[in-house]
Amino acid sequence: MTTATLEQITAIADVGARHWQPFDATSPGGIPFSGFLCRQESDKLGMLAVTALDGQERLEFIPAMPKIHYPYIQDREGRLQVSIPVPINVTDARFNVKLDGTAIIFYPLKDAAGQVLEVVARTRLLPMLMPSRWGDWNGMLAEALPDRGPVEAAVRGQDVVLVFELWGYRNPHLVRYDTPLALTLHTAIRHRKPVSYRRLADIAGSYGLDMAPTLEVAVPDADGLAAAYRRWQARLEAENQAAGQDVFVQEGAILMLSTAETAEYWKCKPPSIEEIHWQADQHISKEIVRQALLKLVESGHDFAAGTVEAVNALLEVDYQPQDVAAEAELIERVVLDFVVELQRQEWLRGLVDASGLDPHDLPALMRHLSEHYPRKEMGWVYATVKTLYGVN
Repeated sequence: MTTATLEQITAIADVGARHWQPFDATSPGGIPFSGFLCRQESDKLGMLAVTALDGQERLEFIPAMPKIHYPYIQDREGRLQVSIPVPINVTDARFNVKLDGTAIIFYPLKDAAGQVLEVVARTRLLPMLMPSRWGDWNGMLAEALPDRGPVEAAVRGQDVVLVFELWGYRNPHLVRYDTPLALTLHTAIRHRKPVSYRRLADIAGSYGLDMAPTLEVAVPDADGLAAAYRRWQARLEAENQAAGQDVFVQEGAILMLSTAETAEYWKCKPPSIEEIHWQADQHISKEIVRQALLKLVESGHDFAAGTVEAVNALLEVDYQPQDVAAEAELIERVVLDFVVELQRQEWLRGLVDASGLDPHDLPALMRHLSEHYPRKEMGWVYATVKTLYGVN
């Protein structure tokens, strides 16, 4: 990659050079491609700037999933008010379920003539799914989507990038799910813009893809939407409170405003979730550090070394360096606990694989594993096997 290429990318994308991470990859189909990945927390987060494909120089921008913002403004007293701009050409307004998992993005690799050579799957912070000791994205995707044919046909036939959520207790985040693993469509991007709900539903219906459920179809009126926004915040908060202390069963909703062809998104989360995810005027908490660690898992980070430094770099996107330094002890403790848990899971996975036993034959597997763990740890072993292997 030449400096001139990066300068060209920054000029076109209007994103500074420090936000572009170089990559060099070979697709599952054997196509080498390279370029830069945007890590700026903006609507360009995760965008790929492909500068070489199959030995040919080029410059192509491939969108990922835009960062979604809250519809808040401050009044004269500094209080946050919901303010949702509604363009006059909006034809559909709806609140859809926000699922808490990992974004899996399917996008086309095209030749110079625009022909699709291969449809590639990736996370938001990687150019493609890659094997990892800490997160078997390929394995989980294959389990949630045994037949990729319809998804690949949709990407090719509709000239879109498709974004799914890979969610369930086998891919644990903040929300607690009873479902082991599922893949749900929530966004299609064409010409770098999310398509309208009607277009998205047409794609899902034509190719048999599961879509994120709609909670409410609303009137596209600014005041009415603001009231509905607060109503859904309260309702989802009540469901979380009813689930018990520090238990979350709803992450929130996405307000989708559609014109005939395109859509805009607004984030709607209950206050208890908002306090964790929304960084403004907040201290660094254990959960915020954990969310940074989950981002590292999704970006293929090697947890064998340099994890504290990587977490600090992520936190400094939202916090001043002195604030991050002030929480050094908390960060190091959470990182240590997280890495130890990953190592324990890796060791357990090795024992299960070496046993040759079917993970779904729990009685036999538990008898075997009880030879390797003290009785007080068997509860953890049982729960972790269910998470790792999707055992009911």
